[in-house]
Amino acid sequence: MSTIPKIRVGSGLHGESLLGVVEERMTEVVHASLAGSAGLIEGRSDSTRAASYHLSSGGQRIRARLALSAGSALGLPPEDSVAIASCVELIHNASLVHDDLEDRQQFRRGVETVHAAYGFHVALCSGDLLLSAAYAALARFSNVLLLPELLSLVHSRIAVVIGGQCARLVPIGDEESDMAAYDSIASAKSGALLSLPLELALKGSSKGMWSEDARRAAEHFAIGYQIADDMEDVEQDRGTLSVNALLVIAAASRCQINEASEKARSHALAHLAKATSLAGSLPNGSGALLRELAQELSHRLEAMR
Repeated sequence: MSTIPKIRVGSGLHGESLLGVVEERMTEVVHASLAGSAGLIEGRSDSTRAASYHLSSGGQRIRARLALSAGSALGLPPEDSVAIASCVELIHNASLVHDDLEDRQQFRRGVETVHAAYGFHVALCSGDLLLSAAYAALARFSNVLLLPELLSLVHSRIAVVIGGQCARLVPIGDEESDMAAYDSIASAKSGALLSLPLELALKGSSKGMWSEDARRAAEHFAIGYQIADDMEDVEQDRGTLSVNALLVIAAASRCQINEASEKARSHALAHLAKATSLAGSLPNGSGALLRELAQELSHRLEAMR
C-alpha cells in the first residue's frame, strides 16, 4: 500500500494552470518520505524542514512549466504532466541546494541558502532528499509499463549534470580559455535538466523519436542562457570557481572585456537561434514554451547592444 496520500488533479486543469498542484505535490512527496519510519526520525527531520524551506523560497519553475506545456500539447493526462513536472523541478532544486553548498553562496531568491540557514550537513542531506523525492513523484505516472524507460532517462540526465558539474569544479584542460569546453560544460550542467521535461513528455506520449531534437534544443538554449547570465556577473565571477564566458573569450582571444562581451553576445545569439528552430520543430507544438523563452532571451541580448 502506498504511504503517499494522493492529491486529486482536476480534469478541467491543464498546462500552466497545474503549477499550484505541482507545488503541492513536491511538498507532499518530500514530507511523505519519512512516513512509517521510526518515531525518533519521523516528523523531526531537519532535512525535511530544510527541503521545505528551500521549496517555499519560490523560483520561476521553468522546468515544471516546460513539462506542463509539453504535456498539454501532447495530450498527456493532467496527472501524468504533474508527475513529470514535479519530478524535474525537484531534481533541479536538489541541484541548487548542492550548488549553493559547493559555491558557499549565502543567499538565493532573496533569502538565506539552505546551508547558510541549516548548516553544511543538513544542506547535503536535504539535497539528497529532494533528489530521492523526484523518483517518488515520477512513480505516479499512469502507464507503469513506461516507468522503467522514464526512470532510466531521469538517471541518465542526472548523470550528465553531475559530469558537467565535476568538469566545472575539477578542470582537466584549458577550460578557462577554451570556448568549446565552456559550451560542453554549460550544455551538460544546464541543458540536461532543461531537456528532461520535454524528453519525458515525448516518451510518455509515444513520441520518443523526437527526444534527440528536444535535447539539442535545450542544450543550445542552455548555452545562450548561461552566457547571458555571465554577461551580468562577470565582475562577480573573477577569481572564483565560476567559468565565465567573457573571461574565457578574453583569455582565448587576448582581448579586453568589452570586445569579449560582443563576441560572447554573438555566440549566445547563434545558439539561441538554433534552439528556437529546433524547439519549433517538435511535434504538436510541444516545444512552444522553450521556443518562446529562447526568443525572449535573444531580444534581451539584442537590446543590450
